[in-house]
Amino acid sequence: MQGPIKAARRLARDLAEIHSVAAGALLDQFREVGITDPADIARRLNRRGFPCLGRPHWTAGAVRALERRRARGAAE
Repeated sequence: MQGPIKAARRLARDLAEIHSVAAGALLDQFREVGITDPADIARRLNRRGFPCLGRPHWTAGAVRALERRRARGAAE
């Protein structure tokens, strides 16, 4: 049987993965139409009301961090 702490960690990891996939799809859409500036992407995500995991709102740094995580995942 799985302990409650272990189950909570797994749930948090799974939710972060789902969020990353959804946010990554939006990043791809922005890039397809030529929007590549992280600050501009952050403004657009905030305007759309897309939540930033672990932060109150999107910043250019959060967008860059997501891009780095996606690049690491693609390299594996």
